[in-house]
Amino acid sequence: MKRILYMIIGVTLLLTGCDKEYSDNGHLDGFWQLTSSPGITWSFQGHILELRDVNKVHQDIVMSFTREGNKLKLSAPYRVDRDLDDVALEDADLLVPYGIGSTSAEFNIVKLTSSHMVLDDANNTLEFRKY
Repeated sequence: MKRILYMIIGVTLLLTGCDKEYSDNGHLDGFWQLTSSPGITWSFQGHILELRDVNKVHQDIVMSFTREGNKLKLSAPYRVDRDLDDVALEDADLLVPYGIGSTSAEFNIVKLTSSHMVLDDANNTLEFRKY
């Protein structure tokens, strides 16, 4: 009797296990280093982009992104503050070191492989290597 009860509990746990977040970003997901500025990284996961300076010279930023075909649209940037609340950015000054000129930017995806990415907008061409 106990054996059947344990089997029922086990099957129930298997069927009601954790939901897995699914991302359909393909090669875009992951950790990318801007080749022209080795300390600057972009990290994509789900619909969040994290901009980080590993040298700690520039402020860390998080943004939303969407990908529509060969278009990468960035929006809603926030300055990361782990001790207080994150602060929404109203101007692009903190984004410039990351190659982004606007709080609502759009890039053409020129090239995207498992190890190399090239993004282009009206002002910049950004080249990345994947970690």
